Amino acid sequence: MKNQKFGIAKKLNKKKLIKEFVPIGTDKPPKTSNQTNNRKDSMSKDVSKKEETTPTKMSYNPLNIKLETLEIKDKTVANYFKQIKTNFYTGVKAHYLIARDLFDAKQNLSNQDYQELLKQCNFSGATQRKYIAIGKDVRLMSLFIVGKLPMKWTNQYLLTQLDDAQFKKVEKVIEPDTSAKVIKEVAELDEEEKEKIENNLLSFLQVEVDKTEVNITKFKKIVDKIKSALSSIPEVIINDEKVSSAENRIASYYNKLKKEKEKKDREEAKIATARAILAKAEATANA
Repeated sequence: MKNQKFGIAKKLNKKKLIKEFVPIGTDKPPKTSNQTNNRKDSMSKDVSKKEETTPTKMSYNPLNIKLETLEIKDKTVANYFKQIKTNFYTGVKAHYLIARDLFDAKQNLSNQDYQELLKQCNFSGATQRKYIAIGKDVRLMSLFIVGKLPMKWTNQYLLTQLDDAQFKKVEKVIEPDTSAKVIKEVAELDEEEKEKIENNLLSFLQVEVDKTEVNITKFKKIVDKIKSALSSIPEVIINDEKVSSAENRIASYYNKLKKEKEKKDREEAKIATARAILAKAEATANA
């Protein structure tokens, strides 16, 4: 009897036993080693794909106070970005220290000596007023120390116009590249406060561009030329928010033209197809 049972067990299909074996408390059979390996390979491919498509976030050290003067050896976009941004921001911090020192000079020198200092530094009235407004606000020093001083002097000036409660709100989220729009939103400025600040910065020039005659590339070149031409006049600034707004409007205009052309092309293609069908039908009928 034992031999008979052994003989029956011997004849059972081992593969079938493995396939049909289900552990207690489960509905599905355990995965074979091949299935497990395939899943690992699939996961590995997914991770690799994700790593390939995820862009590298470029960064620089805003706490650096030294110019990086050595030529870049490992010539990658990230390394160029780091050095250019570091040197640019070092210049921004240098201007803040000029503002701080000029304010200190105004407090400690006689009026005659202070006027002589302005003359020697070749600072105009508008330039020194800008520096004084920024230099006298000790709250900006806290941003300077932690590497969060705004890149643009207009945004530095905007911060000087905030009361302490508004400044504390902005201080929590501000970064060197934070725009004036974001600063105003975080500070929760009302319309009257916005108008007061805007009135302090007078607008006397306006550049108009015909959007039908320039594309985005040409517009950016025009802006670069204007900025280059005005770089020697520190009292005059470019309103980057308005530049971005104009750029978006030009992009929208050309996208509209593109869609209209695509629609027209599709309609013409349909008409051409219909005419071809009619011509073929007519030729068949006449044959």
